[in-house]
This record gives sequence, C-alpha cells and structure tokens, in this order.
Amino acid sequence: FTQLSQSGNKNTMKNVSVIEDKEDIKDIISEFIDPSTVVVGILFNHTNPFAVHSDMKTGKKTILLIPIEAHDPDQTFVIFDQRLDSDVGMSWIHDIFSDKTDEELKDMYYDKSLRCRPCDSPEVKGCTDHPISDELFKYLPYSKDLYHGLTGYAWKYTVGKGLLFDADMLHATGRMNGPKIGCTIHFTESIENIEINIQKHKISY
Repeated sequence: FTQLSQSGNKNTMKNVSVIEDKEDIKDIISEFIDPSTVVVGILFNHTNPFAVHSDMKTGKKTILLIPIEAHDPDQTFVIFDQRLDSDVGMSWIHDIFSDKTDEELKDMYYDKSLRCRPCDSPEVKGCTDHPISDELFKYLPYSKDLYHGLTGYAWKYTVGKGLLFDADMLHATGRMNGPKIGCTIHFTESIENIEINIQKHKISY
C-alpha cells in the first residue's frame, strides 16, 4: 500500500490526494480477504481532517478502512451511530468553511457538501436532540455545532489494524496533528458475508 501511495496515479487537490486503483488494491488484499465483491478501492493521503460524511451508494453495503501511515500516534477515526437513508453519499460542512469561495471549496473536495448539520438533514436517522458529548467531541476537529445530535465512538487509527463498518454509517476524521495515509475498500456484501482469512492476517473491527 505504501508503494502504491507513492507510485499510483494521483488526483491531487488542496491538502489531499486520492488514488483510485481498484485492481491493484484488490490484488493487495486478495491474500486475506475475498476481493470478488469490491466496488471501489481508494487510497488517500491528506493533511486536514475530513468533515462528517457517509459514502452510501446503491449496492454498497460495507467499507473496510485500512490505516497505512499516521504521523500522529494519537490519530483517530470517528464513527457515528447515525445512518444515512439515501442512495447517494452526503457530506456536511455547516458553516465551518464560511470564509471559502465556491472555487476554494471545490479544490478542498467540498463543493457538493451540504452547508447544514447532519441533524438538519431528514435523510440522517437516529440523531438525538442533544449536543454531542464532550467525551466524543474532544476527538473532533471542527465546531461543536456541526456535530449536534450525533453519538458514536473514536477508533484509534493504528497501522496493522482494520475497521469494517456499514456503508450507511456517518463518519469523520479525528483531530489531526500530522499527515496520514489510508485505504478504503467498498464492498457489495454485508459485514457478516465478507470472507476474511483470519489465519493469514488478524483484522480487528
């Protein structure tokens, strides 16, 4: 993965580069997971945290997150209890980038993001009527109001581990004190139907 992150064909934007190379990624994971139901594989390298989003799409059921490199030993990935009831993915930026122009937002990967909170979108299910807890918010980088109504947990972003989660779950990058590299692999199968060779590689989720 590290080699591919250096040599792959990058789509570069401000503070982030993305490599979409499904076949090479399928080859890499084929030793420990059945790649036959992979929809897409994405390698990302970024220095600023991603805001709240869901990668939901028709036919997509599960996402595997694989940390590749993190300069911050305390880096986290936050996954929320709330789910997106939609056939397309969504992301939310509320007013955290209100000083940016439309062109700047496009260069930041946020030109199609909603300028509201997840709890303001009827497609988001399971929001509470309360502010996010201080315990969870301490891991998150943007305004507390953006995360209003959300609950969940912070997962330590550790190289050598992986996280499987349902594609409709909202998630976000935790606070960042340095760049990180990772890979997300999207599957058409649900978690319980994904075949993992735990004898080959132990994956925690």
